[in-house]
Amino acid sequence: MTAARVAGLDVARGLAVLGMVAAHVGADGERGDGEPWPWLVAAHGRPSALFAVLAGVTMSLMLAHAGGRHDARAVRRTRARVATRAGLLVLLGGILVTLSTGVDIILVNLGLMMLMALPLLRAPSWVLLAGAGLALAVGRVVVLAVRPDGWWETMPVVGRLWSLHYPALAWIGYVLLGVAVGRLALTSGRVQAWLAAAGLSVALATVTVSLVAGGGEVTGLVAHSYTPVEMTHNAGVAVAVIAACCWAAPRARTLLSPVEALGSMALTAYTVQVIVIAFVGSAMVYEPSNVALVALEAALLAGAWAWRRVGLGQGPLERVLTVASDAAGDSAVRGMPTSPSPREVPA
Repeated sequence: MTAARVAGLDVARGLAVLGMVAAHVGADGERGDGEPWPWLVAAHGRPSALFAVLAGVTMSLMLAHAGGRHDARAVRRTRARVATRAGLLVLLGGILVTLSTGVDIILVNLGLMMLMALPLLRAPSWVLLAGAGLALAVGRVVVLAVRPDGWWETMPVVGRLWSLHYPALAWIGYVLLGVAVGRLALTSGRVQAWLAAAGLSVALATVTVSLVAGGGEVTGLVAHSYTPVEMTHNAGVAVAVIAACCWAAPRARTLLSPVEALGSMALTAYTVQVIVIAFVGSAMVYEPSNVALVALEAALLAGAWAWRRVGLGQGPLERVLTVASDAAGDSAVRGMPTSPSPREVPA
């Protein structure tokens, strides 16, 4: 796994965190005091979708680093590691939900989606892309069709399959797309150009469709409406951003270092912003101010950059995930024969 590749993905994760913070506490004109920034509407829906796609990319890189999808030992170890991480995300997300901040916590849903993607971890890329396309196209219909009444609707963890925000039955498409993207040589200029072109083409095509056909249950582009057009648009944007970050990271390493540092500890940063909102009060979400937005994002960037400069390594929560998942992975393959020559991670 090359440094440039990790740097590019960390920059993308950093942008996803900054975007989600902006969606939570930024004043875009629809709510909040002071001078609104209408362009902040771009932070609604897209950063969280990017976060989910990157989760799938990480799953692929973990498997590649372990030995590849054709190595039974590597697959078992990676599945154990991913399952452990997913479980910890569900646990952490459940804790953050109890803070009642007004933020729609994605972590429980994301952990569930990672678990759902595990059976397809070694599937051919065309199967992953077909599954992703199906989920993005009909996921909303399935969610509305199967959403139950009564206590089943809010059942812990399982209820996140059809939840109002980030329904796993639809959002699994983003994770599957990420698993397929993570198999590509993301440090290759040709691959970066191809991904950027494909992502931008899809994003622009969906905007065109929405403008021509008008908003609706299929063609609407309203954030978090989970229409096929909105979800496909977000997927295209996510792929284009990943490609751009992988291209830019090695070329502007110094300039992007704070964002890269933030992305390297994305889970910690996400959790910190929820805790800050809980401490300040939910008015930070319901009556946002861009002064607070700038202050919070600047603090997160500075804190992450300083953490890296001091040489403290992984963020606190990332370290917990690594230690726990490594222990689970080692336990899962104990007694299995070691592969004679593990495959290398693609450059």
